[in-house]
Amino acid sequence: MKFSFSLLVLVTATLLAACNFTLAEDITPPPDYVPPTPMPTLGALYPASAPDIEAGAAIFAERCSPCHGATGLGDGPQSLQLPVTVPGIGLPEAARTAAPAAWFKVVTQGNLDRFMPPFVGALSDEERWDVVAYALTLHTPPQALARGRSLVEADCSQCPAAFADQMQMSALSETDLVGIIRSGEGDVPAFAKDYSDDDAYAAAAHLRGLTFAAPSEVTAQATPESKATQIAGAPESAGTPLAGSVPAPAAGIGTVSGKLEVRGPGKAEGLTATLHGFDHAADQTAGPQEILTLTATVTSDGTYAFENVEMPENRIFLADVEYAGITYRSDFEAAGADATTIDLPALILYEPSTDTSLLGFDQVHIYTDFATAGTVQVLEIFAFTNSSDRAVVISTDGVTIPFIQLPADAVNQGYEAGQGSEAFVAADGGLAALPSEKPYSIIAFFNLPFEKSLDFEQPLAIDAPRVLLLVPDGIKVIGEQLASGGLQVIQNNKYQEFSASDLKSGQSLSFTISGRPRLSSATGLDAHQGWLIGGGALGLALILGGIFLYIRDRRNAVADLPVAEFQTAEEVLDAILALDDLHRAGKIPENAYAARRGELKDILRQLS
Repeated sequence: MKFSFSLLVLVTATLLAACNFTLAEDITPPPDYVPPTPMPTLGALYPASAPDIEAGAAIFAERCSPCHGATGLGDGPQSLQLPVTVPGIGLPEAARTAAPAAWFKVVTQGNLDRFMPPFVGALSDEERWDVVAYALTLHTPPQALARGRSLVEADCSQCPAAFADQMQMSALSETDLVGIIRSGEGDVPAFAKDYSDDDAYAAAAHLRGLTFAAPSEVTAQATPESKATQIAGAPESAGTPLAGSVPAPAAGIGTVSGKLEVRGPGKAEGLTATLHGFDHAADQTAGPQEILTLTATVTSDGTYAFENVEMPENRIFLADVEYAGITYRSDFEAAGADATTIDLPALILYEPSTDTSLLGFDQVHIYTDFATAGTVQVLEIFAFTNSSDRAVVISTDGVTIPFIQLPADAVNQGYEAGQGSEAFVAADGGLAALPSEKPYSIIAFFNLPFEKSLDFEQPLAIDAPRVLLLVPDGIKVIGEQLASGGLQVIQNNKYQEFSASDLKSGQSLSFTISGRPRLSSATGLDAHQGWLIGGGALGLALILGGIFLYIRDRRNAVADLPVAEFQTAEEVLDAILALDDLHRAGKIPENAYAARRGELKDILRQLS
């Protein structure tokens, strides 16, 4: 499982996208350096004809769902192989703010920082518009589109003509359309000014759907039964069948129940439990699709039940409930053959607290990178546990975290959940760390100006029992609080290790760094910079993975405890990345590389 803050909604940038890997102009590339492929050029940023979402669905299933998942939630089978989070393009918060032209640009040119290839050669302009149009339907269920159609037909019968221009519509996001129909513009009256958000977005989704091609003759004649398998989010009038869908399996009828336990003075009685049901499409690798959502009231003994629920074999059920501003979600259960009852795993609810001193901090790790002239890029890893009996709410505005302070001149800052971190859960105003024996971690990343030297002043808003600093070999570090740990080799690169102990909240870790990374005698290049020339953004991902492995192995050595080779899927991914790096560097023979990578992939499947 990959971890992120509410699918990155709460952060302002991602780790790799925030980092600039351009090199100083006076560095000569190595002899085998292959310059990057020029960015594909763009044609008109609007389709020549109405996009066909039927064709787009087929393209999406083949080209996109392996990473993005069948419903666009970023849960495709190949997403496990990537060291970055796949965007949840099927989520309303991602799709509503996206203009079709912007997504067409990404599909055309790719986003190599996020490991998405360009499709300019693989798909025609028409096909790329088709798949973009289909992707924009994923976040809107058919019932919402039906509601949107009825609202537009009742309140603005002239609106379809006002939203028919492909150039105009390609430049407007769904949020832009909502703004227009709420405030009025040109021939469009402010007919949605009193609509709820759900109704306004439903109307906007319907207007967007009017710019898509009419359904094919075969699809238009679909039977009522086949219409039950329409694409989630496609205009109901289109009658577009889901690529790879099959008729709904025979269902039993029964009861889904569960229980809540509140750890504290609060009561579960009266809370609303929401049941979610998911079915697989014919392609079992495409991911489940949500097909039902039901609500029930929790009784005085903390139980809830949903009666007369269809239970076809292999349907997946889970429930969530909001308590004191925190959203809790149960583990899932799948229906067996002829199932009539399903008991969902119990949910434990905790009283919330904003007191971050309840979190026990282990270490703060600081990693520095000097690949960009005039800048030092910094990654800080804050590792902590919550061994209290409270759910600690971490308030964030998307730009700051209360217990993480950055140097005064930091720029381009952002945050990401750490690799292998226990999962955070959504909470009002931020996220929450539930009591858990498994550690949490947050990565802060930012840039600092650097010429010949830099006075690094790291303020601490928490007690830090230990701070570990890693700088490339050749960089000089002076600081009275730091003790040298010698030279370490991580991902074939040398780093100096320094540490400080028992720093208290309100203190600062102060040191001065100067110089340049040590030159490699083999290439005459900065060792780290030369390595990054061929790797780009992938280089930082590999080095960061190596640092996590180093930290993990170092902890294991200190603890002197026997551990399994891998404890989580994230650790296996780290090992795969490190192995690939060694193979590219020619350090591992082909047969040994293939054998070990196969072993790691088998382990990954077992842990995923």
